Amino acid sequence: MAGDSIRSDQRGPRSVRRYITGHDPSTGQSIYLEVPELKYSQVPGFGEASRSFATTQLPANLDGDSDLKAYLSKDTTASSTRGEIIVPAEDFVRYPETALGGANIVNLSIDPGAIGHMHRTISLDISTCIEGEVIHELDSGQRVLLKSGDHIIQRATMHRWINASDTVQARVLAVVLPCSTFQVQGKSLQEEHMF
Repeated sequence: MAGDSIRSDQRGPRSVRRYITGHDPSTGQSIYLEVPELKYSQVPGFGEASRSFATTQLPANLDGDSDLKAYLSKDTTASSTRGEIIVPAEDFVRYPETALGGANIVNLSIDPGAIGHMHRTISLDISTCIEGEVIHELDSGQRVLLKSGDHIIQRATMHRWINASDTVQARVLAVVLPCSTFQVQGKSLQEEHMF
C-alpha cells in the first residue's frame, strides 16, 4: 500500500494514514469514507504539520455530513488546506465574545534536533507523542520528556516542542479545542508567538 511506504526523502517515519468514518446512505451501516490523503505543509526549521480534521463548532454538526463538507472544502475555516491552530466559529464576526469555534486535529512531524518557537493559543490541547521522543518546555523553564503514548493536557500555556533526538524524526498528534478567554494575574490571556 502506498500509505505504508517510506517517504521518498527517507527522512523519517512512514507517512501517517488517516481514516474518516461515516454512514452508507442506502443501508445506514458504518463505513470508511473515500477522502484525500493528508496534506502536509512545511514549517521551516521545525518540520511538517497537517490538519487531520477540523470543525467550526462544538458540539460538531454531523447532520448531512456538513462537518465533512466543510473540511473537504477549500473556502471554509475548517478546510484541510488552512493552517490556523484555533478554528474560528462560523459566526465569529457577528458574535466574537461568545463564538468559540471548533476542534482542530493537528499532526506535527518534528525534524531531528528541531526546536520550535514559544507560543500560546487560547485553547485546551490534548497533545500525544506518537513517535520518537519530544521535550515539551514551558516559559517557566520547566520541561518534560514525552515518549510514545505520553501526553500533555495543555491549558492555554506558553510552550514549545523540541525533538529530543538529533537523528530521529518525532511526531505529535494534538487535539486543539477552543476555550473561553480568562485572566491570569488580572490580565486576559491572548494568543502569542515568540520567534
